[in-house]
Amino acid sequence: MHRLIVIASVVALVLAACSPSDSAGTTGPPPTEASTTTTERPLPTSAAPLPDMELTSPAFEAGEEIPVKYTCDGSDISPKLEVLFPPTGTVTLAIIVDDPDAPVGVWDHWVEYDIPGTDGNVIWEEGVGRIGVPGVNSWNLAGYGGPCPPQGQNHRYFFTVFALDSELLIPEGVESAVLREAMEGKILAEAELMGTYGR
Repeated sequence: MHRLIVIASVVALVLAACSPSDSAGTTGPPPTEASTTTTERPLPTSAAPLPDMELTSPAFEAGEEIPVKYTCDGSDISPKLEVLFPPTGTVTLAIIVDDPDAPVGVWDHWVEYDIPGTDGNVIWEEGVGRIGVPGVNSWNLAGYGGPCPPQGQNHRYFFTVFALDSELLIPEGVESAVLREAMEGKILAEAELMGTYGR
């Protein structure tokens, strides 16, 4: 009888050693790797950058010859100009048209400032006349004076528009050097259109 008890105890121990452990408290088939979709955090989106201010004219493309109509050999009137994408906060505009190839140094053809600005595009029609407070050109005259190089020379003419954050409130009739000094620290953007003319 004692022998039967010992045999039974040994059988019980063997069966216990061969049974799967349930110490983890789980039953059923082993877990499988789950199928997951990784979604990256979207990059922060920022507002599209505003385009740079541009100065264009339907009369001529940048680097092209200025038609005779807008020179001293023609009607001597200003071409149509379009100021595109002036920056937000533009209060006034200024324009300087000059010729750096003149024999006596830079020759001013048009100086004007405190031109009303907007957050939208600005168009100055052909032969526009006064558009703001007139300065004086190198002929000591107010308003536009067209290209008029010496015979046998071809010059470059730079139309430059400045977007300013305030009025300048300087006297009428100043030269471009005075205007440039007054604009320091107030320029939000500038745009340039260059045309050529020869005689």
